Amino acid sequence: MFSQLLIPTSDSTRAEYIIDKISKLPLERNQKRGERGLQHTLLVGAAGTAKTSVVLMYAAKFNGETQSFKRINFSSATRPGNFQGGIEGEIQKHQTRIYRPIGGKQMLCFLDDMSMPKINDW
Repeated sequence: MFSQLLIPTSDSTRAEYIIDKISKLPLERNQKRGERGLQHTLLVGAAGTAKTSVVLMYAAKFNGETQSFKRINFSSATRPGNFQGGIEGEIQKHQTRIYRPIGGKQMLCFLDDMSMPKINDW
């Protein structure tokens, strides 16, 4: 649909490239020290700088058979139970304390507007 078109810009392409590189870092960066790698990304910027659009364009390239995408929108009404329920709805228990995305896929969990601690004035 025309209203859902996302047109890549040079800035969004740069951000998408960095997210891709971070997501492909090895889980164990240093075997000798047992140093674990982190694959998390935090996009920051003022309102209207297309942070959400960049992530949606990145997720649109996922292979649906091996990767899943979960978007959780935060607002002043979001409670811990809402967040927990959103995550638990997408995962299943694998072992005693190990949970994985349904179908053994890799899952990207996108927390949108997680810095909204109070009600907007408008």
